[in-house]
Amino acid sequence: MYENKGFTIKDLLIRLILIIIFVFLLIWLFPMPNLKPLNNQIFADNIDRMKNVAKTYYTVERLPENVNDFKKMTLREMLKQKLILPLMDSNGNYCSEDKSYVQITKLENEYIIKVYLSCTDTQDYIIEHFGCYDICSNECKMLETTSTTTHTTKKYQTTLKRTTFRSTVAPTTMITTSQTNHVYEYEYSRNVCENVFDKYSCSTGYELKGDKCIKTGTRYVSYDADKKTVEVRSTDTKDAKVVVNSKTEKVNANKSTQTVYSTINATPSQKTTSKVIVKYQTITADKISSYDVKAAIGTTKRTTANYTVVQNYDIITATKYATGYKWTYVSTRTSHNGSEAFVGENEKLVLVDHWQELTCDTCFTTVDVYKYYRYKKEYTGISYSCDAFPGYTLYDTNKCRKATTQSKSCPDSSWKDTGSGCVKEETTYSCSSYGSDYTLDSSAKTCKKLIVTYSCPSGTTQNTDKKYCTRPVYGCPSGYSESNGKCVTTTYKCPSNTTTTTYTLAGTKCSVATKKDVYSCPSGTTPTTDERYCAKTTTTTEYSCADYPGYDRNGSKCIKTIINYKTTYNCDKYPGSTLSVDKCIKPESTSDVKDATKEYRLSCKKEYKWSNQTSLDGWTYTGNKRLVK
Repeated sequence: MYENKGFTIKDLLIRLILIIIFVFLLIWLFPMPNLKPLNNQIFADNIDRMKNVAKTYYTVERLPENVNDFKKMTLREMLKQKLILPLMDSNGNYCSEDKSYVQITKLENEYIIKVYLSCTDTQDYIIEHFGCYDICSNECKMLETTSTTTHTTKKYQTTLKRTTFRSTVAPTTMITTSQTNHVYEYEYSRNVCENVFDKYSCSTGYELKGDKCIKTGTRYVSYDADKKTVEVRSTDTKDAKVVVNSKTEKVNANKSTQTVYSTINATPSQKTTSKVIVKYQTITADKISSYDVKAAIGTTKRTTANYTVVQNYDIITATKYATGYKWTYVSTRTSHNGSEAFVGENEKLVLVDHWQELTCDTCFTTVDVYKYYRYKKEYTGISYSCDAFPGYTLYDTNKCRKATTQSKSCPDSSWKDTGSGCVKEETTYSCSSYGSDYTLDSSAKTCKKLIVTYSCPSGTTQNTDKKYCTRPVYGCPSGYSESNGKCVTTTYKCPSNTTTTTYTLAGTKCSVATKKDVYSCPSGTTPTTDERYCAKTTTTTEYSCADYPGYDRNGSKCIKTIINYKTTYNCDKYPGSTLSVDKCIKPESTSDVKDATKEYRLSCKKEYKWSNQTSLDGWTYTGNKRLVK
């Protein structure tokens, strides 16, 4: 019998372990090569390319002219002028076009070219000196000589003509056996500097005039002012005291007859009568509503429909993954370790600079310092996938779904499922057969007609307009008021008139007019207890200064003379001075003169000298020579 056991999990694990062991053996037998020398060579080649382009581009007319002047060109400018192709580092990234540059600087007797290259794997620079061996100018002269040997003369001369010199020492003359001795003089130069007078200067506060410094000022001299005492008179005035004297006498009052009015209550009396109709009142009749109800007439409509099919799905969350990333700068750090750079899964440390510094302020030993930039990986895009779920498709951006079962149903609950389809029966009702006065009540399925009648309360009569009724209103006649169901009125009466008194009825009051004698006082008098007489008072006024000793009266005022003494000062004897209390202050000009300070400046000039010597102490060979004989 044949038995097929299949592929078990145990077999899978054994094969996986064997594969892992095989991979480790390969790594041990064939280790990864050291790529650092290759990376350094790529960086050095890139710097050489920039240096060669600069040396080709900076011809004599493009070089800086003055000492310490420089000219600079970035890698971007080189690319723009098509002088070089883009430079790529060992990581496959392009080097910085703005940070990378070449700079050429003019010194006294030569030029210095600096080439700086900044890439993602490293940043560094080189410096190269060059003079007439690299660039020929008017100061570099060709020295044509011949060999002391008799063979290969032409070849030697050809090689010498391609060589130029710039030196502080003149070359030794070479003479061939076929020529006579020549004598040359060589031109030398040197800078002669001396301090020469520049200008005069003064310290702060002094003014320069010629070779003197002058400072002007002001001082103040004090003198005693002239003193003078004068008499000062003044008066003090006060109001004098008023003294009033009065005298009273009795005179007859003026007599006259006047009518005096007053009011008293009139005497009341009552009268009773029956009520009468005073008006007719219109009121609204009682409204009585009733309905005539009949059954509504129904009509049935039958409608069929197909089933609604609904597809069901199994929904799960899709797998999320990043579509791209970028490195973002986070921080900077320095270290004495030059091998800390690394690239990890989500961060990397990049070496960007290297320099040396003293180990302490008073030390002479140096230590290497390395500058690193730390970068963090940031994902730039997010996407979703259903590849890990066979049979599922992406749905609604971040979900995966797979069709499962289907279900069918009628559109809504108003439809009836017959087993083969959906049926809906709708019955409509109408009152059109009973006329327009009937309205449909759909809930009761009836037709209603409203019937309205009107009724008047007892004691009223119906008007022509049946909506209203009329009833009489009873009340008291004019001038009567209702009291206990009766109409009552009240009349009033005044007393009889006399010789001195007259009565007049005014509503419920009696106006009384009484004649009597009236006394009044003349102007300037006042009434007394006995109204037939009046009092007349005569007043006289006097002024007195008795309350103010030492004061003399002058009319209604009291006046006293006061004598004081006042001291004054003046500066009439000192013209131009100013009075200050009892002193006279006068300003006087002052002057301070000093010799001005001489200031010198350094003045330099170049001296030239011809000599047959091949070197002179303190002098520099210019490269020029002349034949003496």
